[in-house]
Amino acid sequence: MPQFEYIGYKYANYPFAYLFKDVNGSKGNKKIHQIIFGDWVGVLKPKKTDGDYIYVRVRGENGWMHKDALLDERVLEIVFLDVGQGDGALIVTPDDEHIIVDAGLGDNMWRYLKWRYNEFKTQWTFKYAVASHPDQDHYGGYHYLAGEPNVFFNEFLHNGLLEYQDNIKPSYFGESIKTNRTYYTELFDSKQKVTDYLAHEPNWKHPSGNSHWDKKYAKLLKRMLDNNKINGEIKMISEADKYLDGFEQNKPLNIQILGPISETVNNKKALRSLGGKGKTKNGHSIVFKLNYKDINILLGGDLNIKAEEFLMKKHTGQTLDFNSGTEENEFIEGARNIFEADVSKACHHGSADFTSLFLRCLNSVATVISSGDEEQHSHPRPDTLGAIGLNGRGDRPLIFSTELARSHRENENKTLNEIKELEIRLATTTSPAKRLNLINKIQEKNDKLKERNVTVYGSINLRTDGERCIIAQKLEKGGGSKVWDLYKLEKSNIGRFKYVP
Repeated sequence: MPQFEYIGYKYANYPFAYLFKDVNGSKGNKKIHQIIFGDWVGVLKPKKTDGDYIYVRVRGENGWMHKDALLDERVLEIVFLDVGQGDGALIVTPDDEHIIVDAGLGDNMWRYLKWRYNEFKTQWTFKYAVASHPDQDHYGGYHYLAGEPNVFFNEFLHNGLLEYQDNIKPSYFGESIKTNRTYYTELFDSKQKVTDYLAHEPNWKHPSGNSHWDKKYAKLLKRMLDNNKINGEIKMISEADKYLDGFEQNKPLNIQILGPISETVNNKKALRSLGGKGKTKNGHSIVFKLNYKDINILLGGDLNIKAEEFLMKKHTGQTLDFNSGTEENEFIEGARNIFEADVSKACHHGSADFTSLFLRCLNSVATVISSGDEEQHSHPRPDTLGAIGLNGRGDRPLIFSTELARSHRENENKTLNEIKELEIRLATTTSPAKRLNLINKIQEKNDKLKERNVTVYGSINLRTDGERCIIAQKLEKGGGSKVWDLYKLEKSNIGRFKYVP
């Protein structure tokens, strides 16, 4: 039986609060945890009554928090997860709706969500699973969630593109129309269309029978459908939809869909070619702009130069041919009404495939870069980091990196040495039972090491009530009661968010 009984719920106040061991904050009272803005706090039946302190449970510990350190209302939360090379974010809304935007390539998103949602011991349904575009480092992690018995999604959202095996269709994206450029018209905007595509296996299975060459995005969708993970539709979304269902313009939290841009060609809905296959997939990323009260947050997928230019032209109705610096500045001021974001997720992991003009239109006070170690592109690029800083808002624009948030720590060496010792024993052990026991111990230590890296140190946490915002990452070695590296964004006297040191 648990040693606590919940009688209510509250949330940590801005910018952070402390959980105390004893009933008051007097000198010598031990601080158990530093709790960041918006953290969930369970109110417990008190052991004894005190007017200013409340008995609570938070982050697996019981203790006392001052009543002024607690809020009644939930905040907007976005976790930019360290998924290695790729993108993965979890959105939790003030109304307790949960959305995954990309899931990385490997199992990091799955590990994080298992930790957060109590190992999925009970059924859990996410409102949306979003694949911003069909590149593996954005959707691969959904394979692990598709295998979780208690995980479901109300809808699966994507940009509508599915690839065909060679010689099945006129192009790798199916039917197309060629005018002065190529337009792809075979867009998968319903579960039925996806089901029909998958039912004809030559569309996506390699003729050699080697499954390694099968279309991997198709394999994900098949696994999702075979396991009945998607309760509702598989939807293509685009700028034509304007807002995400359930988050319309009149809602306190509204989510605009700025991309991809769909067009009508010969009475057919189409996505234009933006170059080769990779450029087109990346350029037609789903682009979300979250507007919560006074704050704006942009999630830009893997936009590239052609895509950024196309979005700016379409949303403003103007060309990008400027005759003077004045004309360019006037364009930027107008474009900021559409694109400006207080916080933005850097497009394409800090790739050099960007325009400075788009960064000037974003004018972000904080930028989050999701990138990994084991990749060949050296993301984030040095010129990209410089351009983000140069074109950011204020004297000290912030740049966060999931890759830097999760670097190796010296105290991991103890666990790594334990693993090496077990491996040496394994190499000299002949008993099958003992070998199996050693293999399980090695796997357990590796899993715990990876889980701690991902769930504790690799995440960049954004919390906002729409008027104040923090962005925080866990310190690798906390000093005393301080365990978070925390940055505050607050409104200036002209109503725009700025970094407050």
